Amino acid sequence: MPNLTAHLRIGMISYPAFLLIYGLVSKFLNKSFSPTPIEIAISYAVFILGSDLPDLDSSNAPLRNFTKAISLAFSIYVFTTFIYQKLLTIQQLSVITKEGILALSVAISMVIGISLINLFLSLPIFSHRGFAHSITFAAIYGLLVYLFTSPKSSSAVFFGISAFSGVMVHMIADYIKNPIKIFKLY
Repeated sequence: MPNLTAHLRIGMISYPAFLLIYGLVSKFLNKSFSPTPIEIAISYAVFILGSDLPDLDSSNAPLRNFTKAISLAFSIYVFTTFIYQKLLTIQQLSVITKEGILALSVAISMVIGISLINLFLSLPIFSHRGFAHSITFAAIYGLLVYLFTSPKSSSAVFFGISAFSGVMVHMIADYIKNPIKIFKLY
């Protein structure tokens, strides 16, 4: 069972092979494939993230805590404006500056976010080597990357397949001794 460092190294080593295979398949399908340096960098980033992403289901994985911290940005984005507007209407808080209300709104948003994240990650579906170690999870990650990049880039398919492949590299490393598990659905 490789750790974070091993998964990242495997991801780094396997990325050039992924590019080669992607290029050969594109050529076979008569599809043009000439990514720019920024497209290769984005592809590498989602690939390498995918190479350790399934370990989100491990309570002691460094990526889990990092992901929690980063995902609070989404929580701040979703909740802060609503909370800020509601706090401004509370008469007892009129002694606090708008900057103070904003800071309080962000803090409350973060508490809500960390609570939701912890609740989500405590679901049985996220037991170690559970759903996050499945081909379905890899497909969902690839699809999300595709959906987030498709409005902005003509290389969204490349990015989505890069993300999917990074997770699959993780699965191959974890299940090398029992390869049938690489293709489990959940």
